[in-house]
Amino acid sequence: MLVDKRPPPHHDESPGPEGRSAPAPATQAYSETDPTPQDEPEDNVGSQTRGVPRLNRTAVWALICSGLGITFLLGLFLGYRARAQIRRTREIGKPYADVAIWLGWFYLSVIVFGLLVYVWILFIA
Repeated sequence: MLVDKRPPPHHDESPGPEGRSAPAPATQAYSETDPTPQDEPEDNVGSQTRGVPRLNRTAVWALICSGLGITFLLGLFLGYRARAQIRRTREIGKPYADVAIWLGWFYLSVIVFGLLVYVWILFIA
């Protein structure tokens, strides 16, 4: 957004014919005005959270994918990847990655066990 840095035009506020001061005419549309004062710097999200470690988003996605069940393989992969990122970048979220890994292995073991039971019933019984 371009901001006009010129000073505002000077309006004469001398009293009108009836002794009252006339209102100043509008010089620009409301959409063209900048509501923030120019003396204050823009807010930076990174500067507000100095010293606070960020939550690893990959760990959150790993937990979501493992929790859904049908995408547990993706959750298992993302869980291991998130744990490596957390170790490297010192972000928070290791419990999320660990739970995603445990859920992924749990779903995988249930599927393998179910297939073994199915094969046993199909061929042996």
